[in-house]
Amino acid sequence: MPSQIFVTPSVYSRVESSLTRGSKPIAANFPFLKVCEINTIIALTPTSIYEKEDDDLIKFIQDNSIKYYHFATDSSVKNKGKNRQIPITHEQVNKILSIILMKNSGNIYIYCNNGGQITSLVIACLRKLQLWSNVSIFDEFICYSESANHNDRSFVEQFIPNIEINRSEKIEWLWRGLNESVILNHPSLKQIVFVE
Repeated sequence: MPSQIFVTPSVYSRVESSLTRGSKPIAANFPFLKVCEINTIIALTPTSIYEKEDDDLIKFIQDNSIKYYHFATDSSVKNKGKNRQIPITHEQVNKILSIILMKNSGNIYIYCNNGGQITSLVIACLRKLQLWSNVSIFDEFICYSESANHNDRSFVEQFIPNIEINRSEKIEWLWRGLNESVILNHPSLKQIVFVE
C-alpha cells in the first residue's frame, strides 16, 4: 500500500499549539489540513470562497464540519513595495483575535491569498497582545512577508487590543508563564475586559 504524500499550504507554519497560518489552501493541501484536525478556518481575502465559488474548498469545509470565517480585505490598496498599504482594519483584527482566543475554535488555520502581509499583520497584533517586544514581532513578521514597511510597523504599533476575554474559555497558550497581575496591570492591555 503506497504511503500518502502530504502537501502543506505555501508559507505554512505553526504559530501556537492550536493556531497555524499560511496561504489559501488548494485541493492538494486538504489531506494535510485534515491530518492537522482543523476545526476553524479564518480567511483574510477580498472575497469569500462562497462568492468566488471555490467548490473544492467549500466541499472540504462542509465534509469536515469546519467553521469558516471570512474577513473582507481591501483589494484596492497598493500592495507592493515600501509604500504598501494596509488592507485590514484594527476592528477586524480585534474580531479575529476574539475567535482565535476561544477554546471552542479548536485548531485554527488562518490564511490570506499568499500567506504574507495580511496574515502577518494579524499574527503581529496577536504577538503584541502576548506582550512580545517589537523587535521579536517584526523578526517573525519578515519571515513570512517580503518586508515590514513603515505602514506595517505603524499599524501594529498603534494596535490596541480591545476585546472581551472569558477566563474559562480562553486558550491556554495566550499568556503562558505570566502572572495574572502583570496582565491585569499592563498599560497596553487596559482595553481588555475579563469576564468569568
